[in-house]
Amino acid sequence: MALISFIILAITFTFVSSNSENDIIRITNSGSTNTAGYVIELQRNGLVRWTVASRIRPVLSTAPSTTTAENHIQLPSLRTNNIFQAVEKAFPFDQYAPVFCGKSVSFGTTLHVTYNGQQTPDLNCPVKDQRLVLLSQDIHELITDLHIITFG
Repeated sequence: MALISFIILAITFTFVSSNSENDIIRITNSGSTNTAGYVIELQRNGLVRWTVASRIRPVLSTAPSTTTAENHIQLPSLRTNNIFQAVEKAFPFDQYAPVFCGKSVSFGTTLHVTYNGQQTPDLNCPVKDQRLVLLSQDIHELITDLHIITFG
């Protein structure tokens, strides 16, 4: 009986710790009138999953879309650690004032990183704090490398 209790406790601890907010960086792009939004989740183990939201006005196309399904890749541990370090150096995010900037109505999007229950200011606007600048660079590089399609 003690063995069963121990196994249940171990499974519960593994499940709770693997789903900890400290183990996931969530990157959210709002999308716009002409582009789809997306959510990227980077886990501490390097697994990256992303989903592109459906656009409000779908574009008729006969070409298959990569934007309708969840995609995933495995990042090298060095790259994963660098992104987590940038997030942790910039944390806590509530120390920064909100950032606003002028954007196109048709193509302007917001980009936020959420970690441990806190959200960054909009990283698609110019940021002045060096920690946010470095974080923004890492996040934009990751987005570029994922080749996320937000048109069509």
